[in-house]
Amino acid sequence: MKYSIGEVSSLLNLSREMIRYYEKQGAIKASRNAENNYRSYDSMEVFWLLEAIQHKSWGIPISGITDIRANHFARNIREYLEERIAVLESREAYLSLLADRLKQVKSYAALGQVNIGNFWVTEMPAVWRCHLVTGRGDDYDRITLKKEESAFIFSDERLPFFDSGLMVREHGVDWEMSIEEHYLTSLGDTPPGSFVRSPASMALCTHLDIGEIGDFHPEIFQVLPDYAASHGYTVPHDAQMQGFLLGRGYEDGRFRRLVRMYLPVV
Repeated sequence: MKYSIGEVSSLLNLSREMIRYYEKQGAIKASRNAENNYRSYDSMEVFWLLEAIQHKSWGIPISGITDIRANHFARNIREYLEERIAVLESREAYLSLLADRLKQVKSYAALGQVNIGNFWVTEMPAVWRCHLVTGRGDDYDRITLKKEESAFIFSDERLPFFDSGLMVREHGVDWEMSIEEHYLTSLGDTPPGSFVRSPASMALCTHLDIGEIGDFHPEIFQVLPDYAASHGYTVPHDAQMQGFLLGRGYEDGRFRRLVRMYLPVV
């Protein structure tokens, strides 16, 4: 039985251009009518094409499909699929990690305002930090970010896991890009040498609204050491308050900047 290219296109829901492409790549072979030079395909070539488009749906490139037809089809299909399975499993692991991260950010959005003024002890996760800019209140120095730092942070895969971090210093506040260590471990990444690690520790935690632009003053963070002192917590001598931005934007006509702050305690 012979089939025209139009009939094959209709049978397999495949454009004529794509059928010609499969033919050009050697995945199928056409016969030519001696009178009009029109393409035609016998039943076996339709079967080959059906398998080829299924192989393509599995992620096997057309060049690989040609290899499968040409020789050692069992070995070739096994090797191509082993490679494809590894890619899919890696992607599945990444998507699961990303889903966990988005749930985390969703929780920040849900609980950010609710916990303003509340205090609790929790484990502060280990994070890797990269300096962005130093500010005194809402006066900021020039933003600095090295090329290798920018390339590492602003990659499509890593950026979703970064927070806008901050470290409270005597001279002001260092604003940073920070990422929890367990995310980097799961991604199999190592940060550039300029990144600084803050180890995990027990910490007193609270949420604060640092207010409208121009209203922010680092003295607002004093509530944490004051609470620790009044409730019998011991703060290590080298402890530094740090945290990250939960979110900023307008709420009921007022600009809000919510942060989660940690103060290491014993």
